Amino acid sequence: MASDWTFVSVDVELTNHCMSDCIMCPREAISRPTGFMTEVVFNKLSEKLIDEGSLITFSGMGDPLLHPKVFEWICSVRLRGGIIGVVVNPDALHSRNSRKLVKAGPNSITLSFPSLREKVFERLCPSISFSDALNRAKELIGLARGNVGLRVMGIQTDINRNESVEYASFWRNLGVPSSVTACHGRGGNVRVAGIYSPESFEIEYGRCGLFSFHTFVTWEGEVLACCHDLTGSTGIGSLVKLDISLIVERKQRIIMKGGMPFSVCRQCDEPLRRCVIPQGLPPASRKERNRFFREVSRNTEYSL
Repeated sequence: MASDWTFVSVDVELTNHCMSDCIMCPREAISRPTGFMTEVVFNKLSEKLIDEGSLITFSGMGDPLLHPKVFEWICSVRLRGGIIGVVVNPDALHSRNSRKLVKAGPNSITLSFPSLREKVFERLCPSISFSDALNRAKELIGLARGNVGLRVMGIQTDINRNESVEYASFWRNLGVPSSVTACHGRGGNVRVAGIYSPESFEIEYGRCGLFSFHTFVTWEGEVLACCHDLTGSTGIGSLVKLDISLIVERKQRIIMKGGMPFSVCRQCDEPLRRCVIPQGLPPASRKERNRFFREVSRNTEYSL
C-alpha cells in the first residue's frame, strides 16, 4: 500500500479529447498537447500505481470512453489487483458503451449528471437532450446494480442553486447515492455569464488539501499540479521516466513551503482545495481509504 499520501488517489487522463460541449468545461482553452495515451505509457503508469496501491480513476480533461483501449485497460488493472474507477457523462453512454463499461468491471463508476431540471441540463450540456441523458443514466443504473458501484454527481450553478434536495431524493429512489458540488472556475479558466462567475464563490489561495493526497497524470504520463492546468506549466515530472518516490519528494517540497507556487492556483476555487491536509500515515486498507474519501465528500458537497 501507499507509504505516502501523495498517491492515495490518482486521476489518469487517457485522453483530453471529448465530443461533448458542456459549457462548464474550458476545453477550447487547452494549449498543452492533445492526444491519446499509448499502451507503452499506460503499462508503465499502471504498473507503478498498482504497486503503490493507488486508487486509479480514468478522468481528466477528456472523455475516457473515447479511448479505444479503455475497457481492456479497466480489465487489466482489475486482473492485476488494482483499484480502478472511471468518470463518465451521459453523452458518452452510446453504442452499447454502458454494457461494455459494466462488463469491464471497474470498482466504481461516477456518472456526471449536472441537473435534473430539463432546461438547466440542456443549457449546461447542449450536445445531448435531457430525455436521452436520463434514459442512458437509468440504463447504466440497471446494468450496474449488483455488479459495479455507481454514484451520480451533480453541479450547483447560478441557475440551480436550490436543487440539491430534490436531486438527492430522485437518485435515492433509484437506489443510487449522489452528491452535488459547486461549479468552479478550473483555475480561472471558466467564465460563463449567468452560470458561473468567480464572484459566486470565495477564491482561496495558499495550501491545497487536494494536492496533498491526489495526483493528476496527463495522457502523456506527465504529472501536473492538477487537471485545471490547461497549459502544462505546472509540470512536476514524468511518471513514465521517474520513480514515484521522486515525484513524491517534489510534491512534498511544494507542500512544505506552505503555499502553492503556480499561477493557476491564484484563481482556484475548487471545493476540494479546502480539504484539511491529511496527517499521519495514509490508509492501510481499502476500507480505511473508502472511509477517508467518504469524509472528504461530506466536507465538500452541498448539504443534501
